[in-house]
Amino acid sequence: MNLISIRLPSEFVEILDEMVLQGKYASRSEAIRLALRDFYREHYASKQSTDFRFPNMEFAYKNVIFEDD
Repeated sequence: MNLISIRLPSEFVEILDEMVLQGKYASRSEAIRLALRDFYREHYASKQSTDFRFPNMEFAYKNVIFEDD
């Protein structure tokens, strides 16, 4: 996996932290990865574009231990 840095409004960080505290996600990183996956599926995969294929995330996350960044 690659490491990237992003800037988010504090409200978004609070939302991420709350979801992690509630146990919905293992970490902020996991929540963002899954949100990006869902965004891609909703906006690109349905258009049947062959320009870009999102990686198979189920395979990518097999045996991965998520840690907070």
